[in-house]
Amino acid sequence: MVLDIIPKLDGRRVRIVYDQTYPAISLVFCHILSEFKSKRLVIAVYTDTSCRKLREQYNFMVRHNPEVAEILDKANIFKIGKRENIPFGKLCEFIPEDDLINNPNRFEDLIEQLRDDDLVLLLGFYLFPAIYGKDFIGKFLRLIDLLPENLTLISLTPHGLYDNTTAKLVDRFFDVVLRIAREEEPLVFEEEVYVISVEHSITREIEPKFGRFRILPDGRLSKI
Repeated sequence: MVLDIIPKLDGRRVRIVYDQTYPAISLVFCHILSEFKSKRLVIAVYTDTSCRKLREQYNFMVRHNPEVAEILDKANIFKIGKRENIPFGKLCEFIPEDDLINNPNRFEDLIEQLRDDDLVLLLGFYLFPAIYGKDFIGKFLRLIDLLPENLTLISLTPHGLYDNTTAKLVDRFFDVVLRIAREEEPLVFEEEVYVISVEHSITREIEPKFGRFRILPDGRLSKI
C-alpha cells in the first residue's frame, strides 16, 4: 500500500506532483503531517495567492479534522509575498517579494534557520521560473544543497508546469517523487478516485508502487 511508505520519508526530500490540489493536500495534511507531528513543522509559502489557498485548506481542517488543524496551529511560517498576514501558526520570517527579486541570497537566511529534525513543506515555489526564467534550475539546486542533511522536505508541484526535460531535471533533486492523478475510468463509487504512485526513488526501501484512493469527509485518503 502506497501510504505504508510515509514513515520511510523521514529525512528524505520528497516531490509530490499532482493534477488536482485536493488529494495532494489530503496526502500531506492528513497523513504526512500526522505521521511526523513530533517534528517541528516549517511551512515556507511563496506569494499571497498561495497563502490564501492555505487559509481555505486550514478552514476545512478546522471544521472536519481538528487533529490536523491543531498540528497546523503550531506551524512556523516563512512567507514571501506582499503582506505579512498568515492564516495560522507563527510568522517566523517575512520577505517582501520585491526584496527577494533584488537579493536572492535572502533565501539563504531562511535556510540557516532550519534544523535536521524539521519537517519542511514548500508551497508555491513551483512559480520560481516566473521570476528566474531558465536560471531557476541552478538557483534551486544551490538552495537544495544548502539544506540540513537529515531534514524532511515535502515540495508540492502541479503536473505539466514544466517541459519534460526540466521536469526530469527537477525530479533528480529529490529522493522520492510521488505522482497523484485522477482516475479517468467511470466512477464506480460515484465519487472521484485518485491514483497515487511512486515514480522515482533513490532507495530500495521505497520501491515503485501505486494505489487507488478516495477521499473521506474528514479529508483522509481511503484505499479502494
